[in-house]
Amino acid sequence: MPTPTATLVNATATGDVVTGPGMPTNLVNGLPVACMGDLVAGPACVGAITVTTAINNLTKGRPTANLGSVVNGVNPVIGVPMVTALAVVPNINKIV
Repeated sequence: MPTPTATLVNATATGDVVTGPGMPTNLVNGLPVACMGDLVAGPACVGAITVTTAINNLTKGRPTANLGSVVNGVNPVIGVPMVTALAVVPNINKIV
């Protein structure tokens, strides 16, 4: 089933934000598309998008991140490894 494309500034289930670098030449609702490998930062997790379900949808050669993409990182306060998912994708105009 298709899921919405993630962009920079979309949030994870823990409230952390995709910070980039994204794909600044490909925009969805005026925001750069988030891709696998983009960084995520916030109070609960600092890490990167490591898994996406849109592996066949490439943006300039990189798999596009979407709702449910997995973020692996570490909690910046206590240093514990953690995994979360992209959950808040308000720009639902483009489906991948």
